Amino acid sequence: MKVCIVTTSLGLGGAEKAAAMQSIMLTKLGYQVHIVLISNIIVFNYKGIIFNLGELKDKNNTFIGKIKRTFLFRKYLKDNKFDAIIDNRLRSNELLNEIGVCKYVYRNFKVLYVVHSASYKEEILKSTYLKKWLLSKAFKIITVSEGLRVFLKQFYNNNTLVCIENAVDVEAINYVINQPFEIPYKYILFCGRFDEKCKNIKLLISAYSKSKIFNNGIKLMLVGEGDDREMYEELVANLNIAKYVEFKPFTINPYVYMKHAIATVLTSFYEGFPLVLVESLVCGTPVIAINCETGPSEIIVNNVNGLLLETYNEDELSFALQKITNEKDTLNKFKANAVESIQKFNFTSISEKWKNIFENH
Repeated sequence: MKVCIVTTSLGLGGAEKAAAMQSIMLTKLGYQVHIVLISNIIVFNYKGIIFNLGELKDKNNTFIGKIKRTFLFRKYLKDNKFDAIIDNRLRSNELLNEIGVCKYVYRNFKVLYVVHSASYKEEILKSTYLKKWLLSKAFKIITVSEGLRVFLKQFYNNNTLVCIENAVDVEAINYVINQPFEIPYKYILFCGRFDEKCKNIKLLISAYSKSKIFNNGIKLMLVGEGDDREMYEELVANLNIAKYVEFKPFTINPYVYMKHAIATVLTSFYEGFPLVLVESLVCGTPVIAINCETGPSEIIVNNVNGLLLETYNEDELSFALQKITNEKDTLNKFKANAVESIQKFNFTSISEKWKNIFENH
């Protein structure tokens, strides 16, 4: 079987990492994999043949350039006669762009559209007819969480909707987490984009300040990149906790940070399937997350492998930080349950779901 994976890029974001994982899984299943990149960013490991539209975009991103890339995209799909296309692009692109891709480029192909974020819920409520029309010819609509699948049942044919969570490469993570790592202090970890609209990192910083766990020598480490870093640095300074908060750049190996953290924390307003929680648990590190739309509740079993909070209450998060850092028995219980709790998201389990879609539908 010949499969084309379409993705914005192979770098930085969760959807992009998921696309890279798909390429590795499908290659291991024996499929011939091609990857179409919209932007010229390659960071994550992948398997397959790259068709890099992003290189052309870098040279000419005018309207005429976009038209030319659209025709080249269509020609590439036709010339290679793909059996299936997996579209991992964000569902929030410009209308003309989406019409061009969904209704022209993909015409007469078997397309599986992946919905990676709960933000799509707001988009489809705003433009219900348009969103339904754009995906009306979909072979399957893949959601990365069961919560997203259930929500979208009111808009799409239930037989079209399938939940396939993002996979985590347990073997690869275990290979890299033992790299040399020299940080002489304990810390709570955030790992992801510095994007306040989605990630709500101001809440984490404020709750950390209120918890006073820095008096016990526990720092807050923020690993990632994004336009809102300056905002967070300013907040940290205003709270007089600058010497307790460490900013680290994006890295392709965040797992060493996860392994040595006390806990990984997620305070997002919305997610699709927050892979960072699964990755942390693979490393044996418990997690604290707010039960946002969608994902955390499908990963965290409250008081088993971490803490799942039901509100965006600063005091509640502050108490959770105190609890996981002060109660050794609780922390050790979470650690003991961490790895086993996420086996349903390993390569083997998720690969079988993809194989079933391709071979039994």
